[in-house]
Amino acid sequence: MYDIIAQINDLSVRSIDAAKKIPEQSTTHRIFCGSLQALALQLQDMSNVVWAVWRAPCPGLRTSVLPVTFRPASRDLRITPWRMYSTSRQSTLPTPNLLSQLFSRPSRPNTTPISVQPVSSTPRRFKRTSAASPKPKPKSDPEEVHPRQKPLSDAEIKAIFGPVKFNAKLGNRILAILHGHRLTGTLDADLPIDIARAITKQQFDIALEWLRNEYPVDEDAAIFARIEREDRAAEEKLVRRAEKLGLYKPQSGSYDAELGEEGSPYGKSVLKEARERNEKRLLAEQERKRQEWLDGEKEEHERLKREFGKNTSLQQYQEAALTEARPRADPIERPYLAWVQKHHIAATNESPESMNITNSQRLLAPLLFSIVVLALCYTFAQKYEFPARKDRIMPDVPPAVATVGAIVAANVAVTLLWKYVPPAWRLLNRYFVIVPFYPSSLGMIGSTFSHQTWRHLGTNMMVLGLMGTRVHDEIGRGNFLAIYFASGVMGSVFSLTRSVILGRLGMTSLGASAATSGIVAAWCMSHFNDKLTMWILPQGLQEQIWTYGWVFLTCLVGTEVFSLVAPAFLFRAWPLSRLTKMDHAAHLGGYVTGAGCGYTIMQKKKERERKARQSRWI
Repeated sequence: MYDIIAQINDLSVRSIDAAKKIPEQSTTHRIFCGSLQALALQLQDMSNVVWAVWRAPCPGLRTSVLPVTFRPASRDLRITPWRMYSTSRQSTLPTPNLLSQLFSRPSRPNTTPISVQPVSSTPRRFKRTSAASPKPKPKSDPEEVHPRQKPLSDAEIKAIFGPVKFNAKLGNRILAILHGHRLTGTLDADLPIDIARAITKQQFDIALEWLRNEYPVDEDAAIFARIEREDRAAEEKLVRRAEKLGLYKPQSGSYDAELGEEGSPYGKSVLKEARERNEKRLLAEQERKRQEWLDGEKEEHERLKREFGKNTSLQQYQEAALTEARPRADPIERPYLAWVQKHHIAATNESPESMNITNSQRLLAPLLFSIVVLALCYTFAQKYEFPARKDRIMPDVPPAVATVGAIVAANVAVTLLWKYVPPAWRLLNRYFVIVPFYPSSLGMIGSTFSHQTWRHLGTNMMVLGLMGTRVHDEIGRGNFLAIYFASGVMGSVFSLTRSVILGRLGMTSLGASAATSGIVAAWCMSHFNDKLTMWILPQGLQEQIWTYGWVFLTCLVGTEVFSLVAPAFLFRAWPLSRLTKMDHAAHLGGYVTGAGCGYTIMQKKKERERKARQSRWI
C-alpha cells in the first residue's frame, strides 16, 4: 500500500512539473490542471480502506489576483500509520461545468470527446460527497441535563439573564440544554429552534459563563471524548465496508468481534459456551429435583394417612409405616443416603389405592401359576436324562455339588442385590417377595431364591448343603430339582393363602426354607423305616442316639403346626421368640410337598425292586 502511495506521489510531482512548462492562461493549461484534479479524485475512490485526498492549487483555476504557487502533492497525500483512512478536505474549484465534463465517463472508450466550457473567474466552495466526507454535526437537541436537581426560580433566572420575556421553565430548559452540550462536547452545535428564537447571542454567552462559574466542567476533555467517539464510529464504518468488500479479514472472523479468554482474537469457544449452558441447565434441574425431593416428605406422610384411612386392611400397619417414613436426607449434604431413600420409595407401589381387589382375585392368578409350575416339575422329572461326562460343563465336579452349588450361587446373588444394589429393589419387590396385598405370580417361585439377611441365607444354605447332596445322589438330578421347585412353590401357596384368609395383607414372605423343607421331607420318606442319627456324634453314641425317618419328619411337622396354633405369649422368651418371625405355613407346604414326592419315589423304588426280584426268580 505504501509503495502505491509513493508511486502516486512521484507521478503527481512530475505532472506538476510538466504543468509549469505550459502557459498559465492558455486553454491547454486549464484542461491539463483540471484533468490532474479529476485523476486525483478517481485515485481517491479506488480504495475503500485508504482515502488519499490530493489538493494541488492550479493557477489556471484561480482568479488573477491569487499568487501562482505550486504545493508539493506529497504534502497532501499523507496517511497515518495507525489510521485506516485520511481526512478529506474542502477544495476551492471553479464552476462544476468543467468537473462534470471531466468526471463524465463514456460507455465506450474514446467515443465521446471532452468539451471545454468557459471557466468562471469567481471561486466557489464545493464539497465532494464520499465515504470520507466531513463528519456530520452533532444533534442540535441533545438530552437535557439540569445542573442541579431543584429547578431555578423566576428570580434566579432574571438574576442570570436580566429582564427577559421568557418564563422560568424556558430558562431552566436553556440552562439544561447548554449544560448537556458542555458535557457532550457539542457547544458548536445549533440550539433548538424555540431556544434560538428566544435568546440572543449575548444571553447565550451570559448563560454559558454562569454555568462555567457555578458548575465547572472540563469542556476540553468532553470535546476530545466527542472527537474520539466520532473517529471510532468513522473508523468502524470504513473497516466494516472494507470487510464487506473482502479487503479486510480480521483474525477473529469479523470486525469488533468479541474476544476470547485472555484477549484471544479467535473469539469464545462455541463448545465451551455450549458446555457452560448445559452445566447451568443441569445445575438448575438438579436444584429443582432437590427441592421437589425435600418438599415431597410432607406429601408422602399425607398420602400414607389418606391410604390407611380408606383401606381398613392396612390400618393395623399405619404406625409402623409412618415410622419407617424417615426424614428425607439432603442430596447435597448426604448424597448416598438420599440416593438409597429415593430407590426405597421408588421400589414401593406408587398407588396402592388402585389395588382394590378381592381375596379371590389375589389368589386366583398365583394358584394357576403354581399348578403350571407343578406340571412342569413333573414333566422335567420324567423326561430328564443325565448328560454324559463329555457333555458336562464341569466334568470333574460331582453332579450333586454342581447342582447344589448353582442353587446356592443364585441365592447369594439375589442377596447381594438386596444388600448393595438399591436400583434393583423395585424389581426384587415385585418378583422376589410375596406381598399378599398385591401378589405377583412370578413371586411365587422368585421368593424361594430371595434372602435379605446373611443369617437367613446361611441357615437355609447350610441345610441345603448337608441334605441336598445326599438326596441328589439317591434320587438323581431330575427328581431333586423337581422336588426343590415344587416344594418352594407350594410353600408360597400355603403362605399366601393363610395371609389372605387371615387378612394379613401387609405380611411379606421370602426365603428358600420351604424348598429346603421339601428336600428334608423327601429324604425322610426315602428312609422311612431306616435308623437316622447325627453324623457329628461319635461312633458309640450313634448306636444309642438314633430315630426312624418317619419319626423325625413327624417331629418337624408337629413343631410347625404347634407354632401356628399356639398363643403368641408362649413365644415371648428367647429363643422361642425367633419362631414368631418364621413363615410356618410355608414350611408346612414344603414338608407336605416333599413328603408326597418322597413317598412317590419310594413306591417306585419298591416297585422296581419287586420286579427285579421276580425277574431273578424266573
